[in-house]
Amino acid sequence: MRLEDFFQLDMSSKHREIDQEELTPEREPRTADGNKRLADSHISKGYVHQAITRYKKAARIENNASHRTDLGDAYAYAELPIKAVDQYKRAMKKDPNRPEPHFSLAEIYIRYGKWHAAIQEYERAIKLDPRNAFYRYKLSGALIKIGQYKEAINHLEEAVLICPDDGFYRFELAAAYADAGHVDEALPEMARAVEMTPGDDYYVVRLAILCARVGLLEEAIIALKRAIQLNPTRPAYKYLLGAVYYNLGREEEAFSICEEAGELHPYDLEFIDRARKFVEGGRWQ
Repeated sequence: MRLEDFFQLDMSSKHREIDQEELTPEREPRTADGNKRLADSHISKGYVHQAITRYKKAARIENNASHRTDLGDAYAYAELPIKAVDQYKRAMKKDPNRPEPHFSLAEIYIRYGKWHAAIQEYERAIKLDPRNAFYRYKLSGALIKIGQYKEAINHLEEAVLICPDDGFYRFELAAAYADAGHVDEALPEMARAVEMTPGDDYYVVRLAILCARVGLLEEAIIALKRAIQLNPTRPAYKYLLGAVYYNLGREEEAFSICEEAGELHPYDLEFIDRARKFVEGGRWQ
């Protein structure tokens, strides 16, 4: 199980006590793979400490890089970073050509804001697995954090070449282009991301905000109406539409849609403020 899969689990359940039938000696897993399968099952249910016990057994039976990385990921999920790092380094010694422990170690560094250390480990993972688009996406995020937009864009462009039919990477590339000031390059990539992922209201509203930034207000209106249709529960979208109407001198429509939107929640206010700053030439990041 990959580290990114661990963090998709319900974090509130990770310290729950396991409620399961006792394993009899006849049912006790005797192989490394058997213990790994049981550990994966525990992790999927949020039973992280029971999973750690099983990953440890797998690693004792078969001391390889894969089981050491799994154990490290479980420690990371349990918020035991020192133990996680130790397992990743053991995995690297066991198999220097395996990219996963480098990626997982980078993820640990990211959690603690160690951007430069994370970048080094992501780069090592990519060197071992250059066709991994997700690794390149994660590296781009760390590069953006330290302001290295050109390098980040290079890796996102590679990710798009690797996965040309995945709207996610096109969206991230478009966002990086825009934040780097390459708005003319951002717009077609964002439009393509929306085309490839038509049901994602966030992608659509980001396209609308990008259109507003370059003065394509009618196109922004079309995109905002589409976002509202996809997710009518977000009042922020209606307020953004009202703002575009107002800028076009259509004040009656602006006031009407804002009244329809109703009360704004704090996250809506933050979203609107980010959109305003972006339209005025700022960065979304």
